Amino acid sequence: MSKLNFTKDEFDYLVDKCMFNEEQIAIFELLNKDYTRIGVLMKLQEKNLYMSERTLDRKIKKIKDKIKRVI
Repeated sequence: MSKLNFTKDEFDYLVDKCMFNEEQIAIFELLNKDYTRIGVLMKLQEKNLYMSERTLDRKIKKIKDKIKRVI
């Protein structure tokens, strides 16, 4: 997964306009910080959010779909 490379202002704008839930914000933030899928899963586990790689992939797709609708 490549880094999303959004600036702080762009990140905040997308979080607001895409109406991400808390879980989506956490995933989006980690992806924007250049975490791999496995890294995202590990960081989410630290927050007691557990999911499979496949579930994470579906959630990432939803996030990207929301961003595409806003952009």
